[in-house]
Parts: sequence; C-alpha cells; structure tokens
Amino acid sequence: MVPSERQTIVVVGNGMVGLRFCEQLTAFDERKRFRIVTFCEESRAAYDRLGLTNFFAHRDAEKLMLARKEWYESVGIKLHIGDRAIQIDRERQVVRSLNGVQTHYDRLILATGSYPFVPPVPGVQKQGIFVYRTVEDLEHIIAYSKKAKSCAVIGGGLLGLEAAKTAFDLGMDTHVIEFAPRLMPRQLDEAGSRTLLQKIRDIGVHVHHGKSSKEIHGEGSIQRIEFTDGTSLDCDMLIVSAGIRPRDDLAKQSGLQIGERGGIRVNDRLQTSDPNIFAIGECALHSGMIYGLVAPGYTMAETVAANFCGDDRTFSGTDLSARMKLMSIDVASFGNYEAGPDVSHCLTWEDPISGVYKKLLFSLDGKTLLGG
Repeated sequence: MVPSERQTIVVVGNGMVGLRFCEQLTAFDERKRFRIVTFCEESRAAYDRLGLTNFFAHRDAEKLMLARKEWYESVGIKLHIGDRAIQIDRERQVVRSLNGVQTHYDRLILATGSYPFVPPVPGVQKQGIFVYRTVEDLEHIIAYSKKAKSCAVIGGGLLGLEAAKTAFDLGMDTHVIEFAPRLMPRQLDEAGSRTLLQKIRDIGVHVHHGKSSKEIHGEGSIQRIEFTDGTSLDCDMLIVSAGIRPRDDLAKQSGLQIGERGGIRVNDRLQTSDPNIFAIGECALHSGMIYGLVAPGYTMAETVAANFCGDDRTFSGTDLSARMKLMSIDVASFGNYEAGPDVSHCLTWEDPISGVYKKLLFSLDGKTLLGG
C-alpha cells in the first residue's frame, strides 16, 4: 500500500511496541507522506518496561524514558499524554478519547498491549495486594513495603521472579508461589528449572511450587494466603504476577474479530478484520498465538511500517528466544528448546556444585543446531 497523498496514521498505545512503530514509520517515510497521532494512556510517554527492576536503584522514572517529548515534536508526531482512546467509529474512521479528542484516521494501529491477569481468588481486593506492570505500580509497592516485613509473589515465571527480586531488595522476607511443578515452565526444562530453583533459594528467597491459592485472609489488608492443599502462608504483602491478558476491549467494542480466548485476530500483514485497522504486540492474535515478549512486537511494528511505505513484508511468527538476568543469575533459552528425542539429539552439561546447566539440541544427523 503506497498512499498517493499525506495520510493520518493514528496509533492507540504508546508503549514500547507503539513507539517502535512510530520510529520505524518516520524512518521509512522519506517522502513525508504520513501524519502520526498517538494516544498514550499513562501519564508519561513510552518507557523501558524491561528495565523496571532498575527503577529501585535510582527511583527516577525519567531514566527509563525511551524518547523525549522533543523527539516526538521534531518528527511531527502529535502525542496525547494521559488520554485513553475509548471509541472507534469505523464507518467514519474516527477515534475518540476520554478527554474528548476526535481524530480522523486513514490507517489505525492498535498497540494496546496487555494487562496483568489477577486470579479471582476470594480476598484478592484487600489492601497490600499489587500487580507488577507500570512505574506507578512500583511506586505503590515501594511505599507499602515500608510497613511490610514479608511479601509473597504469585507467579514463578519471568515477571514473577523479577517482582520477587524487587521485594527481596526492599528488605522483605520473600516467597515465590508457582502453580506449576517448576519455575519458568515455558522457558526451562526440569533440570534447568531445578538449577535455577537452588540458586534462588541460596540467595534467600523461598519458593513454593505446585501451589494453588484458595483464599486470601486478613482484616482489611492481607495477612495470610490459604492454599487448596490445606497449607497456608503468613505474609503482609502480595504481588500478583500470574501472566497477562491481551487488551482487546476497544477492538471488541468496535466489532473487530477477537479470538475465543482473547486477542485481536490479524493476518500475516497484521491487518484485523477491518483492512484499515492493524494490531501489533501483545494485543494481537496471529495464527492462534499471542506473543508476550517485546521482540515479536518489534518485528510486527517494523513489518507494518515498512508496508505502509511500499514494501511487501509478511509476519510469519518468530522464535521465542529469551535472555535475562534474574537475581544476578544468567538464564537463556533459544530456538526449539523443547525438541523431543524423535527429532533431536541432546548434548547436556550439568555442574550441580557450581550451579551451571547447559543443553544444546541438534538434529538427528547432528548437522543442525535446533535450540538450547
């Protein structure tokens, strides 16, 4: 699609993926064919969510910013800070915001991201219970931690362990509660998870796996978590990091096609059921998959931006490689790290004394590295 005259591109969502689209489109658009308007629901423009744990070291949200307001102005992007898009009039091609702004669009980009999933456990609305998602969440956690001695974190995945590191660094006795029988079940195999578990326990963080919360007890604020197996854990603060759900409410309200379990359906060009509306990042459902990592969202953003400027790209999915440092522990996975013995040979190195675990998976003929 190559526009014949200047068109208005409206971007709903100014997170990391929404910003990447804006950056790519302004870079590709040498002929200045587009005018970009973006709505940012939060009180600040796009910042580095992957660096949230660093916030506790410097307590300065400005150090997390990915682009200054001056940059938006310099490239001609109209940025609406602290204003949420609440309605899409597809017939008139107009977006309306909570603050009463009405903007016509030629093409609309939905980069609304996701929201934390909070299990419907009785008592989950008590004081002292938080999610781990935004700078504001972290500010509330810091403030409440000053009167808390112990903190539990529901979720033993990547974000859950980051939240646990935060609680630990704030000086609280920290517990990780994971429903699955091992930590980071989507990235690590049993042996890798076992190695990570031991290193986390050596630091001083308690881990309880195979646990499901039944009820949260306390007079007004949390005091105890009761589990379905009859056991319980005393704590006076709780951080919920039990996964994410795509923010598809605006798309659903607009009559766009949504997956059975959520997510805005898109094709290989990231178009929704409305050819003038595109979805990228954690809100998009592509070939039955919602990507909870930022790298696939960046690829989606680059694909749409390039196509607007005359390229012909498609998004066919991406690998889920991940590299991270959790509590000063290096963790990585790449490629098809779950390949079974029917398609792969496994080369493993394990040193339980030093806490090192490495695994490489090769094709049966030994010529191709599949993952690790």
